[in-house]
Amino acid sequence: MHASPASPGSPRASGLPRGLVPVVQVAFTADDQLDHAAVRRLIEDALAAGADGFLVPAVASEVGFLSSAERVALVETVLDATRSRAPVVLGISDTTPAGCLAHAHAARALPVAAHLAAVPAALYARETDVPAFFAEICAGLKTPLIVQDLQFDGPGLSAATLAALLELPGIAGFKIETVPAGPKYTQVRALAGARSWIAGGWAVPQMIEALDRGVDALVPECAMIRVYQSIAQRHRRGDRAGAVALFRELLPVLAFANQEIATSVAFFKRLLVRKGIFPSAAQRLPLPAWDDTSERIAQELITHYLRLEASLAASESTSA
Repeated sequence: MHASPASPGSPRASGLPRGLVPVVQVAFTADDQLDHAAVRRLIEDALAAGADGFLVPAVASEVGFLSSAERVALVETVLDATRSRAPVVLGISDTTPAGCLAHAHAARALPVAAHLAAVPAALYARETDVPAFFAEICAGLKTPLIVQDLQFDGPGLSAATLAALLELPGIAGFKIETVPAGPKYTQVRALAGARSWIAGGWAVPQMIEALDRGVDALVPECAMIRVYQSIAQRHRRGDRAGAVALFRELLPVLAFANQEIATSVAFFKRLLVRKGIFPSAAQRLPLPAWDDTSERIAQELITHYLRLEASLAASESTSA
């Protein structure tokens, strides 16, 4: 995907990854330990597929089910695997500024490009406290901070609060995950101009709209980067119709996977198993519901995706 014409030129946003910046999924061993070898395979595959950076840990990393030591070990593995080939954004979300800074300081020796912290769910009911929350975090960091405007069932932060956050010198951008997300991308760009980096995440089923609106990055997961990158490349070179056509081939997969976050984790781990990257689909994030029909449909859609990816690879090989 790489930089869009609307990419910010502000010094505080420089160095942030543009393009496709997937969340790193976590593999677990048979005895429920982090499988660092599988994470390394994941990073290599994502880089080969065209990943422009990584976010870790985040919700799709099952971060709420990792110990502090596991969080740091995971980031160490990701950074070692990337070998400076792509920037890494460190997720530090917590319910308090002190908690966010504790996550950041636990990994203070690691060379990350930026930190990301989500707006705590409780603060959406008292938005006047949001700027102070992030001001305290910024005061304790030396790297840029990305605010995750995360409200899966709501509109997220108001324009007034976004404007107040933009006045904080440490804020470099926003990862927007609201309902709807598209108009929010445009709203933030109108407020920030060249001052802010803008990314979309959970709204990847509206990827074409995000590209049309000129986001700087999309933050999906690591398993489908090859197809995402092909869609983005078509769009970037002016072949919007081709991007839309390919995206529509992907939509059945996204419709199933993005029902809710635990289902998404389950689906993409199964895809990574079929790819030979993860040894198992074990997850710590509890699944609210998954039965034999869920498994059958998931495997059908994984087969569909793998055929799509193989078809793209064959087409690119022929054209080369």
